[in-house]
Amino acid sequence: MRIFSFLKKLGKEKEIQETVSEKLAFSEIESWLEKKVKENEFKEKEILVIVKDKIREFNEDLKIKIVFLKNFDVESKKAEDRIKGIVSDSRIQYIGAVDNLMDNLENFKETKFSELTKRIDKIFSSFNKASFKNYERATILIGKEMANIKEGFKTFSKDLLKIFNHNKEIGELFQNIEFIKSKLNSLNFVEKDLVEINESIVFLNEKIKQEEKDNQELLREIKEIKQSEDYKNMLEKKEKINVFKEESKNNILNLKQLIDFKALANFFHINKEQMKILKEYKENFQTNFEKDNGKQIISFLDESKLNNEEILEKIRKANFKLEEINNYEQSINDYGLSKLNYKIKERSIEIDNLKIEKFKKEKRDERLKENKEDLIDLLKQKLSKMNVEVV
Repeated sequence: MRIFSFLKKLGKEKEIQETVSEKLAFSEIESWLEKKVKENEFKEKEILVIVKDKIREFNEDLKIKIVFLKNFDVESKKAEDRIKGIVSDSRIQYIGAVDNLMDNLENFKETKFSELTKRIDKIFSSFNKASFKNYERATILIGKEMANIKEGFKTFSKDLLKIFNHNKEIGELFQNIEFIKSKLNSLNFVEKDLVEINESIVFLNEKIKQEEKDNQELLREIKEIKQSEDYKNMLEKKEKINVFKEESKNNILNLKQLIDFKALANFFHINKEQMKILKEYKENFQTNFEKDNGKQIISFLDESKLNNEEILEKIRKANFKLEEINNYEQSINDYGLSKLNYKIKERSIEIDNLKIEKFKKEKRDERLKENKEDLIDLLKQKLSKMNVEVV
């Protein structure tokens, strides 16, 4: 017995009303929503009172009709005992379903229009499932009494359908209000993020500006150092060191030419370890000589009796030049240029990192602004459907 499907019919009998467009500033939307919520809550309370009155009338009518159904004499009907038994059992089951329905209708707690329609639809859907077969079986022998109950359901259904159709805009308005509130909340979050991002970008710009200013100061210091007399003297020392190194190289090369490596090899050929050292010394003579100031080659020459005064003199001159180069190198002072250049490099890396971070913030700022525009468009569209123009 499908009496209640009024939710599917809602809107089919929508009344045509003349609407007047309302104009609002964007800043007035929240206060407008609060006003509409209060208006709707008052209307909801009125509807609940009306619906409860209808339920009360419906239940009172049902109770009277159920009495007639209970008092119906099934045994007086001409039918097989089996059929009478089925009808009697179905009547009892049907009456139980009706009693349960009335209890559910009297005790619902819903206070929202949308919840009310869903709750009533659920109550009657459950009733239909529980009573359909019993209704059909009971009508085999019980006609008028069952028809009267069915007619009561139809009347109640039409009354509720009329109430809900007439007030359908209340549910729609609450849905629209929730949608608008949700978008306004999202918009508030976006605007908050935009403020924070803007503050971050300002901070990053100031930080970049300060780091670049500090770098300019370091470059100025470097320039002053390079223009100083001390620094120019240091450069002259470096030039002298380069000259000394070239002279030292030539001295060591001349020394190598005086040494008879073939004779040394013949002398040490039976000793593999010494031959290995001699070969390495010969192949990298300058490096090895500078490393030990010629001590190893002097040892080889002394042991093989191949040393002479000319070679020793060359060795002394070569060592003197190396010592002179070392003294000059120790006196070299870069006047903090290495530290200053290192600081500039560090700050340059920091500036690049800050610029990357700023770029990310700017991109996020762009996306949030696009999101903000989308949210505003959605709000305007929804409000336009509610006959509200945002100006």
